[in-house]
Amino acid sequence: MQSQTIDQSREMEEKNWWDLWNTSYRAQDSVDPTSTELFAHVADLIQKISSGSKPRLLEVACGTGTLSRTLGFSTYHGLDLSAAAVEIARQKAALLPLPEGAAPATYEAADFLDWPLPKEPFDVVLFVDAIACIRDQQVVLEKIARSLDVNGHLVLTTVNPFVYNRIRRAGGVRLENGPVSHYLKRSELHALVKRAGLKMERSFSIMPRGNMGILRFVNARRLNDLCGVRGADILRRLKEMAGLGQYNVVVARKSGSSRH
Repeated sequence: MQSQTIDQSREMEEKNWWDLWNTSYRAQDSVDPTSTELFAHVADLIQKISSGSKPRLLEVACGTGTLSRTLGFSTYHGLDLSAAAVEIARQKAALLPLPEGAAPATYEAADFLDWPLPKEPFDVVLFVDAIACIRDQQVVLEKIARSLDVNGHLVLTTVNPFVYNRIRRAGGVRLENGPVSHYLKRSELHALVKRAGLKMERSFSIMPRGNMGILRFVNARRLNDLCGVRGADILRRLKEMAGLGQYNVVVARKSGSSRH
C-alpha cells in the first residue's frame, strides 16, 4: 500500500504559503484553464464598464500579474502579499510593449489592510478570487471603497461555496486551500458590499461547474449534448442566472464624496 504524502503547506506562515503557491502554480500564464476563463470574464467586464476609455486600475491580490497583462488601462497598480509573486509580475511586465497612452504597470508587495490610501483615487478596483482569504473582509471592502473615485467601480469575484463543495477532484498530493478565512455566500457578500457604502449594480455567477449531488445531473454531458450548441449556451446562461456558476461576481459603484 502506497503511503500518503503529507502536504507541509498546511502549516506554513501565510506569506510563505502564497510565495509557494505563486512560484509553483502561477509562474506561467495560461496553465490553469479555470483561472484563464475567469480572467477573460473579468477583462471583458472591465472593457464594458470603461466604455472604451482607459481606466486607472488598482488590483488587490494581483498575484503574478496574469490578469494585468490582459487589460487596457491608463495606469495600473497591483498589490500582493507575496513578494515572490510581485517579482514575477515585474519581470513579465518588463518584457511587454507599453500600450499607447499607458503608464508602465507597477506592482508592490504589501498587505492591503496595512497599505496607505492612494493620493489619487482609482476608477476601478479589482478583487479577483481573494476575499475568501482575507482575515477581515468588511474592513478590506471599506478600504476599497475609500480607494475609489466618485462613480468608480469595484469588480469582485469569489468562489461560490455551493458549487465549489460539489466538485469532485482527482486524488493525489496537492496544496491545500491555503489561508482561507471564509467562503462567502452571495447574501453575505452583498451585505458586506452594501455596508462598505457601495451601490450594487450587478450580481451574477459564471462558469457552471460541479459533478456531485444535484450538479451531477444539471451538468451531465449527455444533457448538454442533447441541447445542441445553441441550447447548451442557453442552458449555461440559465445555470449562471440560477447561481450555479463556480464563481460569484459583483460589480458595485461608489457614489458621493471621493473619501469617507
